[in-house]
Order: sequence, then C-alpha cells, then structure tokens
Amino acid sequence: MDSSRPHSHPPREIVSIADTCSAALQSMPRLEIWLKERGLPVDTALVPLMCLQTAFFTPWLPPETCYQMSRLTVWLMAVDNVLDAPDAADAPDTADSAGPDETPTRVRAWHRVLAGHGSDGGSDSGSGSDSDDPMARALAEIARGLHRDGRPELLAVWRKSMHQTLIGMQCERETVRTAAAGGGVPRLADYLRHGAWTIGVEQQVTALWALMDEPGLPRRLPVLLGALREAATAIRLLNDLRGHQREQTEGKTDALAIGLTEQETYQRAEAGLENCRRALAPLTAAGYGSAVALERVALWHARMYHRFDPVRPGRATTSSLPGGPGSAAHARHTPFVPQSREAPDMSIEQEVLDVIASGGQCDNAKLAELFDRLEPVDTDLLLGTWQGGGFEHTSENAALLTKMRWYGKRFVDADHVEPLLCRDEDGTVFSYEEMGLATLREVIYRGKQSTAMVYDQLPVIDHFRRLTDDVLLCVMDKKETPTDFYFHLTRVPASLPQPSGDGR
Repeated sequence: MDSSRPHSHPPREIVSIADTCSAALQSMPRLEIWLKERGLPVDTALVPLMCLQTAFFTPWLPPETCYQMSRLTVWLMAVDNVLDAPDAADAPDTADSAGPDETPTRVRAWHRVLAGHGSDGGSDSGSGSDSDDPMARALAEIARGLHRDGRPELLAVWRKSMHQTLIGMQCERETVRTAAAGGGVPRLADYLRHGAWTIGVEQQVTALWALMDEPGLPRRLPVLLGALREAATAIRLLNDLRGHQREQTEGKTDALAIGLTEQETYQRAEAGLENCRRALAPLTAAGYGSAVALERVALWHARMYHRFDPVRPGRATTSSLPGGPGSAAHARHTPFVPQSREAPDMSIEQEVLDVIASGGQCDNAKLAELFDRLEPVDTDLLLGTWQGGGFEHTSENAALLTKMRWYGKRFVDADHVEPLLCRDEDGTVFSYEEMGLATLREVIYRGKQSTAMVYDQLPVIDHFRRLTDDVLLCVMDKKETPTDFYFHLTRVPASLPQPSGDGR
C-alpha cells in the first residue's frame, strides 16, 4: 500500500461539516458521469445522497475514498434493481430486465468478476458475454480500484461479503417466485440471515476497512464482524419497517410479512443497534477508525430510515417510523443515536473479547471465572485454522511460544490436529511437528464435558470454551504444572489466505 496515504484513525477533533461536504461535492460530478457512462439502472437524482453518506462515514479519509465508496454503493443499488426486475416473460424487452435464464448467467458473471475473472479482470472470461454486461464492467472497475488501494487480507473479507450479497439476493428472488406460486414464507431466522447481507451495510463497511491503514485491524475482526452483523440485521429491520407497504405491492417478503409486529420489528432493530454500539465502545473510545466508521455507517442508515425510503427518495416523509417513536404502536423507544462517550459497563465476556482484540493482558482469576461459565465446544465448531495468542507474556509457557513464533492451531479432523502452527523468519506459517501432532477427544474438565485437544507425545491437554462461534477461551492443562496457562484462539475466515500445510 502507498505509505503516503493518511493514517486511518479519525482525528481527535471533530471533523467539520464543511470537510464532509467538500469531499461529497468533489465526488458528485465524477459519480454522475460514471453512472451515466456505465449505464447502470440507478436514478442520477440519488448521486448527492450517495456521496454525502460516504463522506459522512469516514470524513477523515481523502475524497478519492469517498468516490470509490460511492461507486460501490451505486452498484449495490443497481444490482438490487436488476434482480428485482420482473421476469422477461412478464416484462418489456429492456436492457435491465433479466429473464429466468439470463439472471443466473449474469449473477455467475458477477461472481467471476469478484474472483478476479471475466470483464477484463483476468483469465477465464467464460463465453465473453461478461464484457457486454454493464453491471459486470462496473463491478470489475470497482474491484480493480479496491485491489489497487486496499489491503489484501481485508479485501478477502470484502469479496466474501459481496459473494454473500449475490447469494442472498438470489434467495430473495426465489422467495418472491415461491410466494407468487402460492408457497410459504421463509423462517424468520433464514430471512434475516440473507437480509442482513443484502442491505448493503456489510459491503460498505468491509470496503472501508480494506482502504484503511489502521495497524492491527485484522486482530480486531472478531469483535468488529460481530458488531457489523448486529448493525446489518438491525438496518434490514428498519428498512422493512419503512418500505413494508411498498414491498407488499411488489409481492416481496419482509419481517412483517413473516409475522413480526411493527413494534417487535422496531424493538429488535433498536436492540441490535445498541448491541453494536456496546461492542464497539472500547474500540471507538480508543480511537480506532474501523470501529468509528462502522458506528457512523449504522448511525447514517438508522437515521435515514427514520426519515424516508431511499428507494423512493422523492417522497420524503415526516411520518414516524412504524413501531418507532411517535407511532401509535410505540410510546417509549427512541431512535438509535450516539450515547455518551463514557464506556458502558461491560460483561466479563465483552471485556475479554476486547483484550483479545487489542492484544492486551488479563489476570488468571478473571479468566478462570469466565472459563467455568462458558459453554463447551464440539468437534465441528473447532474444524479449521485458528490464530492464537496469550493473555500474559512472562510465564515459561508464554516465553516458549514467543520463542517458537507460535501462530495458532489447525484442526483438520478429530484424528489430525496441528497444534503448533508457527512462523519462520520470513513470516510464512508452517506446522512445527517436532513435538508431534494431536487428536480431539471428549474430556470432562472442571465439571463439563467438551471436545479437548490431546497431544500425541506431550503430557498436555488443551481445553476449550466458546466465547463466540469464532473466538475461544482456552486453557493448557500440563501435567505437574500448578499454574494454568490461558490463551485464546480466533478463527481464520475461510476467505482469508490459509497458512501453508507443509511441515518442517
């Protein structure tokens, strides 16, 4: 990355409204020209809104970032419009209506572009039709810009979110068809899982993270991604509240059609936004731009849906959000707004997650209390590669792991565990096997039965408890050692480059 780019921590002083407007104003004419030239199915009247929102997200970053993010947001709106179009059999013959045979082909082309193929994005351009699709060409241009300026390990997270968006939108399209044919509606959990991906929040935030120079950002991903999922789900629910009547006429399914009341939908959204804010509080208080950006994205979208439906920007409304403050069904709840910057009281779980994210230290008494409260894990949860770390740096075990340049563990299956993934002098991760491998077995430890890791050649058993699906609190049980050694494991997302499997 270009070392001349500004640091991505937000300035301690408040960024002025003039700075935000300046970045937006510089982007507007460029975005309008780009939108018209690419022929994307998005109303140019939305250009000011797209530029203002992206400038608001990270006003401390340069205008070029605002322009890149605005293009991404416009593309996400365009793909929603394309996939919402009626089937060709029921629609006029226009460039943006996609028939039942054409749509899967186009979506596969967009997946190829995200993977680096097609539309001049690399090899394997398929039949060559990608270059005739304005959506594929625009996506390839957006991806090239992000790849040029972004961090590879974080771009992988962004690409995963984009793939999930396309999958989710296809699922929504199939849901509409099923409903039209007299079928049932999906389960609420399934709807929200896909709906959180398709609202666009995760794609905006992960792209911003990729464009930041923030040191240590990947270490904070477990906390950040959990908060991001809370925010995206909450924004999906607010979207459903604001657009429910419109979407009913369009034959679409939303949370209210599945069975939630307006007040239940609003309360769930409000709780999700508060959970997001509380999870981010230690990171925003420390000035991490990644957390501040996420909080501002959530704030923008929440306030927007309290005021109008962005799909109908010319029909701004002063009516209260259904189920929210001022509505007949709601007398108590208030919209999401930033609370006092004083950090809220945190649970031990959240405190330990913050220690893991920041690379700090934590005393054994607190870890032991938490370990005994947490739920056990099963083998399926463990499978994959995990990056590890300790809560202290002075014990004999901590010193040994530091000397070995310990990276983490890889669980291939119950009978094949690589417990000592280490880094060589060049930083390459390999499996250090001079102390043997390990297996997974069910073990009762401190009153709970759980999957544990048993070394093949050492008198050591590692026990695990679940903090989240992607973060584990662990303790090394070493024969004849009186003091427990606590450590943590964080799942390496499958979308990130996996360590080499070569033993040394």
